[in-house]
Amino acid sequence: MAWEERYGGIWNLSLRQGDSVLFERYLPDLELVTVVVNRADGLLSASVLKKGHDRQWRLPFWSTAEAPAVVETMADADRYFEAAISRE
Repeated sequence: MAWEERYGGIWNLSLRQGDSVLFERYLPDLELVTVVVNRADGLLSASVLKKGHDRQWRLPFWSTAEAPAVVETMADADRYFEAAISRE
């Protein structure tokens, strides 16, 4: 994916060959984005993104809040999101 502006920040979600975004949800009250990537190997990768500011850029960058989780189901991803968001 190319750099683009989403939700008030620069979005550069890097996907490996064969990966695709399965689910994306913006949580404006928390300034977080949850993303589930369908990996080429059949597993899912769940990530929580938050805005990171860099004085060099006008807009902040969306980056992972912590290491993405590799999960098998959307239910597993939802449990990961609940735990990760409660730590933010």
